[in-house]
Order: sequence, then structure tokens, then C-alpha cells
Amino acid sequence: MPEPSFIRSQLLATHGFQGIFSLRKGGFSQPPFDDLNLADNTGDNPAIVEKNLQYFIRAAGLNCPPHRAEQTHGHRVLKCHGTGTMHRQKADILFSEDGTPVAVRVADCTPVLIADPVHGRCAAVHAGWRGTAQSVVEHAVRALQNSGGNAEEFVASIGPCIGVCCFEIGAEAADTLRTCCNGAEDYVVQRKGKQFVDLAAINALQLHNCGLQSERIENIAEQQHTCTCCQANQFFSYRRDGQRSGRHLAIVASKTPA
Repeated sequence: MPEPSFIRSQLLATHGFQGIFSLRKGGFSQPPFDDLNLADNTGDNPAIVEKNLQYFIRAAGLNCPPHRAEQTHGHRVLKCHGTGTMHRQKADILFSEDGTPVAVRVADCTPVLIADPVHGRCAAVHAGWRGTAQSVVEHAVRALQNSGGNAEEFVASIGPCIGVCCFEIGAEAADTLRTCCNGAEDYVVQRKGKQFVDLAAINALQLHNCGLQSERIENIAEQQHTCTCCQANQFFSYRRDGQRSGRHLAIVASKTPA
């Protein structure tokens, strides 16, 4: 069995954090969830999902499982500390008060990991188009600021998600995203009468509008030219495969949690 595959954030690493985005290969799930499915609410065998999780945690060098929650495409914040678990609470922002691992599940939606190197706090953000329309990353930045942080000192990493090549949306959703923040209209494009959106770019813009410096925002989705829908060998995709698709985890943690 190959080792679990994942991408590490180089930016977060230079500031004392682990930022990890799981890929598809290196797990035990059978089709259509093959291989490294990390969600137990899609029809996969929960025992296999737990085996995948433990295998992934060891390979990634985490000291404990990450905190996770029930995601609703909103902007509720769940504050977490201590050993991670699966919370039966609804939240799309998991806020780590002590640097313990926190994670969000994705399969096309945009994962955003934010860290405050000065205070050792971090947040994992689930930003689908609805969350992006509600500026969910702004709510995450505000949670870190309310704990005493300065946005100019934060760092953020945007992971693989569905690309503008594949993310076609309806006119109403396009209008909503076009006006969700200053400058967003540049990332809602029309091709042959259809509307397409660059979610990663809009989230990067929202982070910048919140006060993060451009050089402290890492857009892995753009840098590595990833699209979860196009690249079936590496990524799960709800748009491509529907509900019975696996899910990735995007995890952030301090390298030396309190």
C-alpha cells in the first residue's frame, strides 16, 4: 500500500505551522471512494474511513487527529482545543485556540488555512460558493483578530479546489459572487454565454481585503494549476462524481501545539 499523498504548505511551514491538503491516493477505500477518503458521511465504510484517517495522520506527522465539524456552507465558528475529534456541531470555520489540529472536508469547495504566528492560533475554513458569497474567510480572520491578533501578521494558504475551467454556475449565483467583495467581478467570467467562477482567486482577494499582505497569502490552487474536477487521478470531486465521492481534509496545526 503506498503512503498517503498530500500537499504541504511551504508558507505556513516557514511560520511555524503545518498546513496539509490531502490528495486521493494512498488509502484503503474501495470504488467509488478510492483511495484516501476521509469522510464517513458519503456511504463509505466508517471503519475504513477511520483506518484511512489514522494512516494519514501518521504519514503527515500529526500528533493527534484533527477537530472536524458538520459543514453547512455558512460561516459559524467552532472554537477547539485539545485532542481532536469529530464534533456533532455545525461549523464551517474551525478555530484552534492552542494550535491543535483543525480541519475541513472538501471535494471541490475551497479549503483555506489561516494562521497567526504571533499567538500560535489558526483556523481551517470551508469556502464553497455559498461560503465565499458570505465572505467566510473574513469571519475567520475576524475570529483571529478578536483573540488579539493583527491581520497584517497572519498567513494563509488556499488549497486545491474546482477551477474556473470547470466551475460553471447559474446567473443568480454569478451575480451574488460578482458583488460579494470589491474586485470580485474580475473573477466571474463568461464563456459562450455561460458563467464560470474562480473561487480560489475570490478567497485570496477577500483575505487581502481583510488586511493580509499579498506575500502572506499562498494560492496553491493557482500556483500548481490544480482543478479537483479536471484531475480525477489526484482529487475527489462532487461536481464530477456526485455525493458518492470521497472527501479530502485540509488541516492546519502549530508545529509545537500548546
